Amino acid sequence: MGPRSTFLFELAKMDSVELENKLRLLIGAAGFHLLHSYWLPRKNRPQLRVIADAEEHNITVDECAELSRSISDLLDSYPHDFPDYRLEVSSPGLNHPLAKWQYRKNLGRLVEMQYSKDGIVRSLKGDFVSFTDDEVCLKDDDRIETIPLASVRQILVLPRI
Repeated sequence: MGPRSTFLFELAKMDSVELENKLRLLIGAAGFHLLHSYWLPRKNRPQLRVIADAEEHNITVDECAELSRSISDLLDSYPHDFPDYRLEVSSPGLNHPLAKWQYRKNLGRLVEMQYSKDGIVRSLKGDFVSFTDDEVCLKDDDRIETIPLASVRQILVLPRI
């Protein structure tokens, strides 16, 4: 194992749950939600990728930059654990499945939903009309399709063209 692989291995052995908890608290204190954080090998140093979002609006570039500064300060306060790293803080983007708490802010948008019915994975595109604790409703052409929430595998926002 070379020096780079050894370093990445040591990062993987770190208490990732503790780091995730600290990131979640820091990002939550700033008024956002942590969706994912993970390490990627990049050239000679690892990269921490953090994906965050806001509950009431889409997170902005300026908000990502501010979170990046805060996360860098956190990581820099542990210089022995994070001697050299890259950091990327971004919004979830269109290819990121929506978490249930993101449903409300995406009502009215064009989405693609994958769901299971009779043991088969199906796909439905339409406007995201409504949701409850039990079901999701999409408007496809002139009809409204209601899918049990328990059957929903993922919902992705689509660009309107």
